[in-house]
Amino acid sequence: MAEKKIGQKTFKVEPMLATEAIRLQARLLKVVGPALDKLPAIFGGRRAGDEAVSNAAAIAAFTEIFTRADPDEIMGLVRDICEVAMVKRPSGAYDEVSFDGDFTGNLGEIIPVAVFVLQEQFGDFFGAALASGSRKIPAGAH
Repeated sequence: MAEKKIGQKTFKVEPMLATEAIRLQARLLKVVGPALDKLPAIFGGRRAGDEAVSNAAAIAAFTEIFTRADPDEIMGLVRDICEVAMVKRPSGAYDEVSFDGDFTGNLGEIIPVAVFVLQEQFGDFFGAALASGSRKIPAGAH
């Protein structure tokens, strides 16, 4: 379990069920295809603690993806990624993220939360796939 403060809220991510993780990963790879080469910068900056670099790479990647993909498909994917996380409520209890409830008026938190979720859920997978700068997915991983 990983926690991260983003904006004024604390988010937490726990491992997804394998079937749900594979489904989300397949959707992500389908949509991210054109920007796959930006993932090392996104995750590399996050691992190194340089969130500015990671966020800049994420914004560039999402911009490229947004210009090429169906808006409804993107919205659904980003919503589903963010809703993997849980958010700490004022009571101290964690609840599932409600995309519209938690991000309306806080749109700047969407990309950092999505990157946090992706890093925690798939960082090892994408790190192995892209460690050498290769765009190829390791054998047996697809």
